[in-house]
This record gives sequence, structure tokens and C-alpha cells, in this order.
Amino acid sequence: MIGLVGAVTFVFSYAGGLQAVAAMAVQILVVTVVVATLGMLFVRPRGLGRFVPPTRVGIGVYLSCVIGELALIRVGTDALVHADHDELRPALIVLVVGLHFLPFAWAFHEHMFAWLGAMLVVLGVVGLLAAAAELVAVIAGLAMGVMLLAYALGFFARH
Repeated sequence: MIGLVGAVTFVFSYAGGLQAVAAMAVQILVVTVVVATLGMLFVRPRGLGRFVPPTRVGIGVYLSCVIGELALIRVGTDALVHADHDELRPALIVLVVGLHFLPFAWAFHEHMFAWLGAMLVVLGVVGLLAAAAELVAVIAGLAMGVMLLAYALGFFARH
């Protein structure tokens, strides 16, 4: 659910930099992907195997990653403002969100987090290097939604 909210947030926050027709198209697309994903998860659920509660270490990793994510976004934003490149903040956020997913794969034994994190890290770095931060944030939002839909459809084996 958090990932789907993130996907919608990225698209709706940064699609304004696109032409009106393109902005509307990506907003409709992300909403369609989210509705399809929710449908697959709640209307036509598939078995995900035996529920394994997170360990104390997993919970600690989760909390540490969220705190680290917020700190990195704050420090990175300050650095971008200081360098007079605050327009790159959306790409920084995509990068940091991706980084915070990587330890989740280990902590929760879920490979999809590694794929999701790696994809967002690559998109964030591309956005920073190409100075295309808002476009990358929109692409990241769409990609997150599509990846979560693929997960709901069973394209990622749960281990």
C-alpha cells in the first residue's frame, strides 16, 4: 500500500512539468495501475505462502532505513540548495527511496524489494546526472506501480 501511495505521489507531484495532455495521460495510467494492483491483491488474491512475522532485526532494519531515508533526504536537499540545484530534489528523493528498499530485501526475505530498490536507485542517479529530476520522478512513480502490479500478478517469486 505504501508503495502504491508513493507511486501516485511521484506522478501527481511532478507530472505538472509535462505538457497538459501528457500529464493527464500519466496520471490516468498510474491510477489505472493502482486500481488494477488493488484488484489483484484484494479482489483476486493469490496465496503468498505461510505468513512469517518480521524478526526484531527486520523491524530494526525497517526503522533504521526509514530514519536514514528521512535524514538523507534532508541532508541531500540542503546540499542541493547550497549548490543552487534544488530543482534536482525529485531525483534525490527517488534515489534515496530506492536505497532504503535495498536492505528490506534481506530483512524481510523479499526479492521484490531488491528489484524495486535497484530500479529506483538507477532512475534517481540518471535524474541527477541528466538534470531531468521531475521527469525521472514521474517515470519512477509509473515504474513502481507497474512493478507492484507485476508482483500482485505473481511475476516475482516470494522466497
